Amino acid sequence: MRKLLLSVLCLVVIAPAQPGTVAGARDLATGGKRGEALRLLDTRLAEVPGDADARTLRGIVFSWEGRYDEARKDLEEVLTGHRDYGDALRALINVELWSGHPERAEEVARDALRRNPNETGLLLGRAKALRAMGRPADALAAVRRVVEVDPHNQEAVETARSLGDVARNWTASFDHASEWFSDGRSPWLEDGIQLNRQTGFGPVIARFSRADRFANTSRQMEVEAYPHIRPGTFAYVNAGWSPDAALYPRHRLGVELYQALGKGWEASGGFRQMYFGSNVNIYTPSVTKYYGNWMMTARMYFTPGTAGTSRSAQAQARHYFGNGLDYWGVRCGYGASPVETQGIYDLSILHASTVAFEFQRTLYRRFSVQARWGVSVEERVGTGALRHYLADTSVYYRM
Repeated sequence: MRKLLLSVLCLVVIAPAQPGTVAGARDLATGGKRGEALRLLDTRLAEVPGDADARTLRGIVFSWEGRYDEARKDLEEVLTGHRDYGDALRALINVELWSGHPERAEEVARDALRRNPNETGLLLGRAKALRAMGRPADALAAVRRVVEVDPHNQEAVETARSLGDVARNWTASFDHASEWFSDGRSPWLEDGIQLNRQTGFGPVIARFSRADRFANTSRQMEVEAYPHIRPGTFAYVNAGWSPDAALYPRHRLGVELYQALGKGWEASGGFRQMYFGSNVNIYTPSVTKYYGNWMMTARMYFTPGTAGTSRSAQAQARHYFGNGLDYWGVRCGYGASPVETQGIYDLSILHASTVAFEFQRTLYRRFSVQARWGVSVEERVGTGALRHYLADTSVYYRM
């Protein structure tokens, strides 16, 4: 719906060069008859290839249809001859955002703002791109400039308020997870608190966890970071320690390198090591595709052992909403480690098939909630097949 409204705004301000062509095509497009609108515009451009209004409108309609390459070609052709054509600039920014290329959208907006520093549409477009790139502080600066130029711009005022909350450097959270089984054994409970700090090189997280399983209680402390190495490259680093090692590993270490490959693709390769009397080593590659508001990831786990190397696979699809933080998703796994190993009881899984539903939702400005519900069918050492259920809820507060 947001895409439709943005595009409608672009269409409304296009000056109709020919009442029977561009204006008529615009009416057809906004009335839902996009195929007829495109045919009319094709005819017009065959007759007058230099009609910038008609080509811009065709680019917008292409973007509505998800035909981003064709939209980009039309809009870039217009901008080649008219580099400050406002409607084409705003439409191209939308195309790059919707097709999963926020860095291109930001570049288009930034270049045009050098010549038109107070153009509110370009400032808002750049703010959306910066937010999608994970740069909320820079996005907030762009939106605040819009408010300076146009204090009555309601979209800018609301976006500034939202980004002001997102750009806060500290986040505290509490997590509770309950797991129970079809064979009637006692539920497993785990609680955790964490503190997240946004730094100049990436987020750093301190986490404390406590688990109760059967008659055992265990505690674990972890530090986690996601340092930015260069544009398109970042890392994951995790180190943890359990003073009792009753359920958690005595120590744990995780490292992973992520690299953007272009066209919405990202790949990673990582290593996990946990000490349960002896080291357990896990190697995990992944590949991710970003498409519009979707993120789709496939991940493998390889765990060498005396009986050979176990292999597991996981697939995840997540759909993000307009603020770039809220989402819903589904996750499926298959193999001996269909989810990442956390404690000693995960090592007793011989084989499992799992599916989980997850979502995150902003409740009111600084508060958000994240939840995950899942079920797996497992074969464990010493037991037959059983069903394993999970309910996990986290509450976050930005400070």
